[in-house]
Amino acid sequence: MSHPQPPQRQPTDNETIRYAKALDNTALVAVIACPLLALLPPRKFDAYTFGLAGTTLFSANWIVRGRTGRSILQHIGVGADQRVYNQSMENGSIPPIEQARLQRERHNVGQEVQRMKKEERTGVTEAVQSQREAWKVQQQREVREDLEEGKTLFDMMTDQIWDVWNWGRKRDDDDE
Repeated sequence: MSHPQPPQRQPTDNETIRYAKALDNTALVAVIACPLLALLPPRKFDAYTFGLAGTTLFSANWIVRGRTGRSILQHIGVGADQRVYNQSMENGSIPPIEQARLQRERHNVGQEVQRMKKEERTGVTEAVQSQREAWKVQQQREVREDLEEGKTLFDMMTDQIWDVWNWGRKRDDDDE
């Protein structure tokens, strides 16, 4: 005769969230710790090493799937057309043609963002180059003035080292 089992209690939302966070943190620790443990002496290829490698891959896959919704194999092995087809089959509501159009729009938006970032970088690069040119002109002027005063190359080098070492303070400040 079977004994009646008490009804199972469903976990609360807070418990479910804590459990998911614990799994994510465990996977993150495993991704870092398993390769380090495999590198400790004695280094050999045995079941222990393969177990650590498998745990590392499983944990990395867990993290990637949690963040993107797709596994590492789906990221690597599935082409763009197959990906669109798989997503439409999973969703069931969006036809493959519409899914492909959405994919193209996302791609175009991504290209536009990349173009804007590139333009921003070139503007920053031009500003840095103009500052470099101004610094070079100033250095050439200072070298010319020092040579007119009769300083040697050694004197100019020691002055530069002194300025860097003392953060631009003059030698007269130390005497006072």
